[in-house]
Parts: sequence; C-alpha cells; structure tokens
Amino acid sequence: MKRINYFNNHEIDKTKWDACIKKSINRQVYACSWYLDIVSNNWDALIYGDYELVFPIVFKKIFIFKKIYHPFFCQQLGPFSSNKNLLSNEDLLLKIFEYLNKNYNKFHFSINNHCAFSVKDVVKNQSSVISLDRINLELDLKLDYKMIYSNYSQNTKRNLQKNTHYRFVIKEMNDIDLFIDLYKKNVGYKSNLKSKHYKIMQSLIRTCVMKQIGHMIGLYDDVNNLVACAFFVSYFHRDILLFHFSSKIMKVNVMAILIDKYIYLNSSKNKFLDFEGSSIPNIKRFYKGFGSLEKNYIHIIK
Repeated sequence: MKRINYFNNHEIDKTKWDACIKKSINRQVYACSWYLDIVSNNWDALIYGDYELVFPIVFKKIFIFKKIYHPFFCQQLGPFSSNKNLLSNEDLLLKIFEYLNKNYNKFHFSINNHCAFSVKDVVKNQSSVISLDRINLELDLKLDYKMIYSNYSQNTKRNLQKNTHYRFVIKEMNDIDLFIDLYKKNVGYKSNLKSKHYKIMQSLIRTCVMKQIGHMIGLYDDVNNLVACAFFVSYFHRDILLFHFSSKIMKVNVMAILIDKYIYLNSSKNKFLDFEGSSIPNIKRFYKGFGSLEKNYIHIIK
C-alpha cells in the first residue's frame, strides 16, 4: 500500500486536488479547493499516493490545540477518490482515523454518502468516536415531468392544485446583495447565522455565479412581488438547493410552487436535485413530498 501523507494547505497542489475531486466517483462541489477556501479559514489534507485519494481537514486553532470542525454551507466531506476500492479499503480508512485520533483531541465532521457505511465499520470499535446518521434527500431528474409529478405525495399535489389560480412567474435574479438582505429578513432570526456567515454566503454565491455554476431564482406573484427565492449550485450533474426562503406576504406554500416550477424546467435531464436534508420532521416530509429518496451520510464526533 502507498503512503498517506499530511499536507499543509500551502503544500497542496490545488490543480491535482481539483482534478482528483472531478474524477472521483463520489465527487461533491463542497470538496473543491476553491469552495473550501471560501467556507473555511484553515484547511489541510491527508493525501494518498499521487492524489489518488484526498481527505480535507478543516480545523480551528484554539491556543496550542487544533480542532477539526465541519464548516457551514458544506454538507458532506470525507474521503474522495476515483477508485472505489480505496474508498472502502478498511486498512486505509483505519490509517486515516488513527492519524486523526492521534493528532486531534476533538473533531466533528461529516462523511459523504458513498463512504458512510465503510467508515461506520472502521469507527464502531473506537470507544472515543461515535457516528450519527444524517438525512439527505435527492430527486432524480432524468424522468419527464409527468412521471416525476406522479410520485409527488398527495399532500404536495393538493397544495399545488389549490393554488393554480395564482399567476406565479419564475425569473432569474442577479442582485446578490438583495438576495442576502432578504435571506436575513426572512430566515436570519431562526438560522443562528452571524455576520461572518453572511460574508461567507455572499462570497460563495458570488464565486459560484462567476464560475457559471450558481444561479438565483425568484418566484413573483401577478403584481411582481417577490414571494420566494432559491440559490442552486449546479455542478457534477447535481443541483444543490443551497439557500432558500419565502416571504410572509402570502399564506400559501410558495416554496413548494418554486420547487415544482424548477423541477418542471429541469426534468428529463441527467442530473439530481439535492435538497440537502433534513432531519427535522416537517422539512423532511416537505422534501420527500416531491418524490425524493434518502441518500444518507454520517456525522463523526470525538
């Protein structure tokens, strides 16, 4: 077996890193170097061989100690590789966790869906480490809209049908500052986000838009009031619903209408709509109402 080595951030070849992520069978935009640069102040990595498997380590410095944590707006990390055998190699995964246990007193981070069961098996005998199941929901968009709609729950269909008299229109949005401001007003009070998180959000949206993989959409009523917004990151055949909110000016479920219109516009395409969770029963039921399936991951804590 080849060696797995620790690399400080400045030692990482970002071109090779991003090539590894792009080729990985479990690729996620969260693991791209530019994405990690935005959502974290400090990240290093464990790298196997010549970037055949990479494992990002996001950490905070607390006095002389380093603590691995999971950054905001970054649902799943863990190991990434184009080789499925490496991703499930018990000896390799054990070496990774031996290193983490030896060098970090505390850590908490999420492991991507593809590696979740393999990592669970590795950590189950480590008394100081626990794994918690986390819910993610995905909708395959390759079917046509009629087929996707047929798998909606009765409650979702009922909510959509009783609001057909509203003449909602979906439009692209370009004003990032307006999006952030409205997000603060409609979600901020219950999201526990601080000013630093909104700066990260703004940078993330701006960078994704610049790279032409991010787009904001708004749902407008018949008098052009903006009643719901969403930001999607479209990368690696996956549309991630990263941020969304609805205004309180209407009593109907406008977010259901926005998502339904998005599904209609993006059906029959070779990609997934990734809802990013959730474990909260009402939110989980809402996303499952569109026919999405669970593709769960795990959260590791020491």
